[in-house]
Amino acid sequence: MDTAVSTPFEPSEQRHGDRTHLFVIATLCWNAGTMPVHIRNMSAKGALIEAAVLLQPGSLVVLKRGSLEASGRVAWVGARQAGLAFGSLVNIPDWMGKRANAHQDRIDEIVAQLKAKEQPEEEASDSSTPSTPKEILELLRSDLIQLGNALAADVILVATHPEIQLVDIALQRVDRLIGAFERTQSPML
Repeated sequence: MDTAVSTPFEPSEQRHGDRTHLFVIATLCWNAGTMPVHIRNMSAKGALIEAAVLLQPGSLVVLKRGSLEASGRVAWVGARQAGLAFGSLVNIPDWMGKRANAHQDRIDEIVAQLKAKEQPEEEASDSSTPSTPKEILELLRSDLIQLGNALAADVILVATHPEIQLVDIALQRVDRLIGAFERTQSPML
């Protein structure tokens, strides 16, 4: 076995080409399974990924996002990060584009909406901004339903991440709070 493949490389030693920074979710596939990863940056010849558990350097992999695929190998592994070297060039704009995965488009849209709602109260001058605890809970309930439905639409995501049920558990807790609020008609928060 070639020792250059079996030993971890420092990221700077093997980097080829300019990197484009991005933060998108993808799936790393290999002969024994799959796992979700975050792509932190990408060049035409490789990518930096993050995951809780990573494969050994030299492992043959396929990085997938929607209908896109890039075959290659794990070039190096560090703390929760790994560098991938692709076997052929990839078109980075395709990996950044919304057409990569219809479900990802919807998730990205929901996340953007949730971030927009996180603005500080002094910046929120819109009269439609919830002001009572019940209105805030109802808005949270609506957001959780929307997020849960979007996540549940991705069968692979649900199958590989049973912790997604935490969205439903959080929704049930919010429903109980709303019910308690309606019974007492007094602020709960």
